[in-house]
Amino acid sequence: MHKIRTIVILAMLLVGAIAALYYGVRWFGRELRDKPYVANVKTQLRSLAAAEEAYRRDSLAYTSEVARVWHPSAETQGIEIGILEAGADGFLAEGRHDAWAGRCVIAVGRSAGDSLPVGEPVCHWGRD
Repeated sequence: MHKIRTIVILAMLLVGAIAALYYGVRWFGRELRDKPYVANVKTQLRSLAAAEEAYRRDSLAYTSEVARVWHPSAETQGIEIGILEAGADGFLAEGRHDAWAGRCVIAVGRSAGDSLPVGEPVCHWGRD
């Protein structure tokens, strides 16, 4: 009986180790694959935030019209930026990339909070 219990425990440990290895490799592969897209989206959101700040200096409010402050170029191909909310006291925007299932958001002013640090993009991975 003792040998059977030992074999069952070892089999369970082996199955657990194989599952952990499988999901670890999937996660790490996705991280490597998505990294350039995420970095590009973050860069564009930071550029948007700087442009929004410049716009606010002139207009005393942030704009909700993305075309006023962000202009796509060859290096932004595949990136979609949207301003979710904007006003005199803050803005919230999101960015996505065609080749990545996730999204990043950036907030300034009242739109920022505990989970969204001011002016720093926060990214969320989508499901495969």
